[in-house]
Amino acid sequence: MTSFVVFGQARSGSTLLVRLLQSHPQIQCDGEIFGRDRWRRGVRKPLGKLIKGFPEPYLFWKSTMSRRDAYGFKLLVNQIATPSRTIRTIHERGWQIIHIQRRSLFDQALSLTVASLTNRWGDFTETRQGDTVSITIPLEEMFVKVQQCVNTRWKIHQALTDIPHIQVTYEDDLLEEAARNRICGTIFEVLTIDPRPVSTEKQRSWNRPYSELVVNYDEIKGLMETPQGQNLQAEWERLFD
Repeated sequence: MTSFVVFGQARSGSTLLVRLLQSHPQIQCDGEIFGRDRWRRGVRKPLGKLIKGFPEPYLFWKSTMSRRDAYGFKLLVNQIATPSRTIRTIHERGWQIIHIQRRSLFDQALSLTVASLTNRWGDFTETRQGDTVSITIPLEEMFVKVQQCVNTRWKIHQALTDIPHIQVTYEDDLLEEAARNRICGTIFEVLTIDPRPVSTEKQRSWNRPYSELVVNYDEIKGLMETPQGQNLQAEWERLFD
C-alpha cells in the first residue's frame, strides 16, 4: 500500500486532479475528508474538532482500510490545525506529497472570489444549463482575496519546507489531455502502480470565461497594476514552487 495526499489551496485545480487519479482502478483517492460539511452535525461536530487538531491517527486508519494499491485524499491547507506538522509526520511514515498550485495569482484570486460569491465550487453536476449569470465584484473584496491567496501560499510554503514532493501546476499540467497524462504518469510511477491513461467527465465551473462572466473584469484586473497589487504579485512569485 502506497499513501499520498493532494495538498494545496482552494481553486487551484485540486478537484480535477483528484478526479483524474480516481479514474485509475488501483487508486482510492478521497476528496476533502476534512471539509467543513463533513463535520457539521451531531456527534461528528465535536469529533471533527478533535480529528482536525490531531488528524494523523485518522489518516493512518483510513489508509489501512483501503482495498486498493494506493490510497490518497485531498487536503486544503486551512482545513486542519497544524498542516506543517501533519505533512511532516505523514511524509516520515512514507506518504507521498502532491502539491497542486496555480501559476497566476490573479486567476487564483478571481476564481476564489467568484466561487465565494456564487457558492459554486469544485463539485457540481455533470450537466449544466447555459450560464446566464453576470457578476459585479467589489474591488475591496477582490483585493482581500488576493491577500488571502498570498497568505495561504505562505502557509503552504512553510508546510513543504524540506519536504520532498511532486509539483503539479494547473496551467502547465492540467489544461490539456497530453499534459494530464504526463503528470499522472509521473504520479503513478512514484506510487508504484501501473501506468494508465486518465480521464474525467468533470466540467469547468462555468461555460463562459471570467472575462465575460464578470461585469467589471477589466477594473478588477487593474488592481494587479497598483503598487499594492504588484507587491503581492512579487511575493506570490517568490513563493512559487
